[in-house]
Amino acid sequence: MNPTENPCDDQNPICQTTLDQMVSTDTCQMLKAAIPYMPCSGRQFLSLYVKIQELVNTAALFSPQNRQMEICQASAPDTDPLSMINDIRRFCYGESRKKLDSISNIMVMLQMIQLMRE
Repeated sequence: MNPTENPCDDQNPICQTTLDQMVSTDTCQMLKAAIPYMPCSGRQFLSLYVKIQELVNTAALFSPQNRQMEICQASAPDTDPLSMINDIRRFCYGESRKKLDSISNIMVMLQMIQLMRE
């Protein structure tokens, strides 16, 4: 993704994967947004700080004391591969998105062929 591209728009101002939503905080997101405005020396420190904080949050999420992941797994709906690809596609850009689009189109075409055979 080009650093000047913003995958979010006015209708969806905060684009995050489910994992990012679980391990990041509003403060981390604001710090990330501030990084381009910092002097070079501050960018590195702030970037590392935010990523370390997210790593700590991720470790806590999967700790034995935190049963949130087990609850999420139990309540997660079974999704078909096409739904998964379409969800992942929202976070991809450029060549990755084109490849996922091709896979998606092939899957849809295969589903149509299967329906016609039935």
